[in-house]
Order: sequence, then structure tokens, then C-alpha cells
Amino acid sequence: MQFKDVIGQQEAKERLLHSYREGRLAHAIMLLGPEGCGNLALALAFAQFLSCTNKSEKDSCGTCSQCRRHSSLQHPDLHFSFPYFNKPKGEVSSPEKTNSGDYGTEWRESLLESPYLGIEHWRSKITKDNKIFMMGVAEAEHIVRRLSLKSFEGGHKYMIVWLPEYIKPDTANKLLKTLEEPPEGTLFIFVSNSIERILPTVQSRVQILPIPKLTDEDIKSELIARNIPETTAAGITHYVDGNWWRALLLSTSEDPNQIFSQQFIIWMRNCYTKNIAELIKWADEMHKLSRDDQKEFLMYALDQIRQNLVLNYAGTQLARMNAEEAEFSKKFSAFINEKNAENLMELISDAHSDISRMAYSKLVLTDLSFKVHYQLKLV
Repeated sequence: MQFKDVIGQQEAKERLLHSYREGRLAHAIMLLGPEGCGNLALALAFAQFLSCTNKSEKDSCGTCSQCRRHSSLQHPDLHFSFPYFNKPKGEVSSPEKTNSGDYGTEWRESLLESPYLGIEHWRSKITKDNKIFMMGVAEAEHIVRRLSLKSFEGGHKYMIVWLPEYIKPDTANKLLKTLEEPPEGTLFIFVSNSIERILPTVQSRVQILPIPKLTDEDIKSELIARNIPETTAAGITHYVDGNWWRALLLSTSEDPNQIFSQQFIIWMRNCYTKNIAELIKWADEMHKLSRDDQKEFLMYALDQIRQNLVLNYAGTQLARMNAEEAEFSKKFSAFINEKNAENLMELISDAHSDISRMAYSKLVLTDLSFKVHYQLKLV
């Protein structure tokens, strides 16, 4: 991946390039930013740039043998670590325990699909069960073993660690010596979404580069460049709030023009009146959507509860709404208050989690609707 393929993030690109030009490249850096901001894409682009044999001042060439192998994720000095689930002993490469290498094929397929992937998409790629992500001691051993090998190309070795917030304390302890004194030519690139969940022992050993969410202009321009109509692109941009992964999902959904606003309005009206027949009909229609679309709708609903709470207490200046949402919320926001907002957000989040874990969505959404009805009556 080249820097030119990374959406926006010009300042972050320049800071990475500046550290290279000045010879001040730390042996362990962390690209810290929200999901969908492109920090994983930046990690891939930076690794390719450093390996490129014909790089310009601002980017890799994209055509040399090093670039081609990086682009196909087949470079022998490019390694990855990421959250995973334990597999049965007979299905793992190690005699005893699972490590991320046992999911190498699925990981590369996901990255080639999009380096902006979110954690829930990765979950759906590797399991249909209700399991807990982990990066256990076996993963630390896997990382150390990979980095102990000599560079195949005689240059840098890259260890890109996606979502180190899943690293357990005992795993971190196994990695500390390697982080402090890595093998010569080794570059750790940590790609994180949440500094609060990173162990202090890891934080203190990396150079942190904050990556902001993408601007609305960057999201909209990229959607238009992909032949999304401008009106649709504007609606998607408004909703995703800087998350390109969510923008990508919505741009390929069955009905991106609606961006779920009409479904939400109909749903809230029927919840308030407790129109059971219409709520069951609505749940049936939502059940026909893909799980990704169902989860995106619930994320949208969660955002709308937040925005209506803001509108109720802080006015229109701080609420992030399009014209259709704002018109509906003139009256609806009065029903979102300190008595029910937290409960509503928790109920919607729980439903999102249930659907992520393959629960029967028709029942989940019907049950959610009845619970929302009682919360809306707490005025």
C-alpha cells in the first residue's frame, strides 16, 4: 500500500516521513486513532515506503519487487499480530496453543479486502460463536520467534501489532525485553483504537503518534471518487463521523440513500405508541437485512439517541443532524432525557452485541422495541 492510497491524514504521513528523513525513527511506534481513521493503512504504507528500493521523497514507487510483495502482503519481512480465538489443538501450528499465525490466511484476505476493517468485521471472518478475543502468552512467543529470524531482504523487519489493547499482562511481560531491545533492524508498529486499554508497560515503551478521525471532506471526496452520488455521499459522510470502514459498509448497503433515518423515525413512533403489529412488521423487515446492516442500524440508533440528548439540553448548535433528522427531533428530543438516555443506549448496545453473537435478530429487535417503549414513557 502506498501513502497516496491512504485517505487523508496528510499531517500523519508527513510526521512519519519526517522521522525517516531525520533519522529519528523509533524502534517501536504506536499509531493511535479511532476505528476507521486509517491507522492500519498508514502502518502498511510506511512499511512499504521503508522497504522500497526506488522511493521518492514522499512515497514508495509501487512497482519495485519490494513494493509488489508488500502490496500483496507476501513480503517475508512483514509480520502481523492481532486478536484471535483459540482453536482446537489439532487445528493449530503450535503443538500446544493457538497464535495469530493460525489465522494468517483469513487475516490477509481481510486486509486485502480493506485495511480499514473494524473489529466486528474481523470477528465475523473467523467465528460464528460467542467467543472472547485474546492475545495470550503463545502470541508473545510467536512474535519473539518471528523476530529472531534474520531479515530475508537484509533490511527492516516489521511487526505490525493490530489492537494491542487485547494484549494480556502476562503476554506483555513476555514481550518487554524484545520491545526494549529488539533485534537489529526491527520496527514495531502498534495500531490501536484506545489508549485507555493499553497496558502502561506497553505505553511506556512506544512512541505514540495520534491519528485523528477522518474529516467529512475526506470521506465525502473518497465516496464521490468511487462513483457514489453526491447526495448519497453527503448523507453517508454525515452519519459515519470520520469512520471510513462504516462509510464503506454503507456505500455498498442495499439502500444507502436512506442511511437508516426513515427506519429510525418509523421505529421510534411505533415504539412510543406501542403499535405491536407495526413493530413486529418492522422487525421482520430488519431481519431481512444482512447482519452488518442490522448492526449499522443499531449504531445509527445509538448515535441518534446521543444527538437527541444533546439537542434537548444544549440546543441545535452542538447536535449533529441532517435536515430530516432535525425536523423529526424538534419534538422527539423532548422524550430523551436524564431519566432514560443511559438506559436506551445500554439497551441498544446490548442488542448490537447479541446480533454480533449470531442471536436471532427478529426476536432481539422485537424485544428491544418493547423495552424502548417503556423508556420513552419516562418523561
